[in-house]
Amino acid sequence: MSNNLRQKTISGVIWGFIEKFSLQAFGLIQGIILARLLMPSDYGLIAMAGVFLAVSNILIDSGFSSALIRFNKRTNLDYSTVFVINIAISLVVCSLLCFSAPYIAEFYHEPLLTQIIYVNALLIFLGSFISIQRVKMIAELRFKQKSFMGIVVTIATGITAIVMAFLGFGVWSLILPKFMSLCLNLIFYWYYQRWFPGIRFSWDSCKNLFGFGSKLLASSLINTLYSNIYPLVIGKKFSSVSLGYYTKAYSYAQLPSTTITDVIGSVSYPVLSEVQDDEEVLLSVYRRMLRVSAYVVFPIMIGLAAVAHPFIIVLITSKWEACIIYLQILCFALMLYPLHALNLQLLKVKGRSDLFLRLEIIKKIIGIAILIISVPFGIIYMCIGSVFSSYICLAINTYYTGKVLSYGFMKQMRELAPSYLYSLSMGCIVYLLVYILSDASVYLQLVLGIIVGCLFYIAISIFTKSEDMNYLVYLVKSKINKSNND
Repeated sequence: MSNNLRQKTISGVIWGFIEKFSLQAFGLIQGIILARLLMPSDYGLIAMAGVFLAVSNILIDSGFSSALIRFNKRTNLDYSTVFVINIAISLVVCSLLCFSAPYIAEFYHEPLLTQIIYVNALLIFLGSFISIQRVKMIAELRFKQKSFMGIVVTIATGITAIVMAFLGFGVWSLILPKFMSLCLNLIFYWYYQRWFPGIRFSWDSCKNLFGFGSKLLASSLINTLYSNIYPLVIGKKFSSVSLGYYTKAYSYAQLPSTTITDVIGSVSYPVLSEVQDDEEVLLSVYRRMLRVSAYVVFPIMIGLAAVAHPFIIVLITSKWEACIIYLQILCFALMLYPLHALNLQLLKVKGRSDLFLRLEIIKKIIGIAILIISVPFGIIYMCIGSVFSSYICLAINTYYTGKVLSYGFMKQMRELAPSYLYSLSMGCIVYLLVYILSDASVYLQLVLGIIVGCLFYIAISIFTKSEDMNYLVYLVKSKINKSNND
């Protein structure tokens, strides 16, 4: 790998971590405040509309963004073509969304959903006007500017949401601040790029990009529908309150895994695309990303499961106690998320969107079958089913990775085993400590649990001379030395 690309990778990972850590730290604080001010049913209403809004976003993108990032020889005509397509599709999709809103509200027996969907449809349509500017920034590996934008926009909209919740806006505190996000992003994109994609259109460009993107579109649709099927079923079969508990548990469980995945993923796709023709370098970079992801995510997820009880009570009060068991189970399902994402990224980089689509179909059939079996037994068993589904799907993902890069399930598991064993032993110790301190203050349980867990994980990494820990230390030292030299 060239020095320039290595520097871009390291810089991208570091800036990505800065952005995500800042956003998630603020998001956690914001979420705590909002959860104390709002009711579980408010979050349930948002989740009910979520599946329809998520599908709309996928349809509007149509896989063109990933295609643009993957192609090394992008032109302004390519960007302009995708921009025109996005606007046209967004107009159609958002119109259909508005038309369907009353029927969706009737399906859930929640009249307020009609207005919620109307407002979100407008947000989605307006957002399509700046989507290509975001793609261009990612394609050009401009992670520093993107990170700064993300931090400022999130903090500004988050503060607005908190103020609205204090003023009694209820569920609208989770929706209306998104208009501020759109305006701020528009200002930042114009300031950093001073570029507009134009309204030119090329059928040749459309065909080339859609040839690759169409399979990703189908895969994304399947994945999005499946990701939202649990809220859909819980919202229909149970209630908005039950869905609120599940949604809150899921949001905390996915926070660490998606943060790491977003950081690694935003860097891995463009970087791996740069070296896609060099099998040896591609495998080296890919292995490193996979191992570092597991080394960081596994202990956080298992540790969160171990301290789930004091974590929920301290942060969002006993009002949300019902979601604790969901959180503990979901941590074990979502801890594999970065591994799923990186395996799929590799298929996209190698241009195997056909395998990508096939994988999504197979995995979702298995997941839905497990869901159907578990639904009659209640939400807890649905969460347990998602754990089994996650492990089965990882085996399927890595099978195809082995075909593309000779780095399949067994090779990946051997390399990730140390991180898993370190994390599992740490989790058992922390859980036992919390259990012993069950009569003590929940604040003491949480603080001691986190401290003991961190110390144990670091100690066992040092004792076993973990390569992944050494690499993370190297990254930090490289950034510090570069900053000092500058």
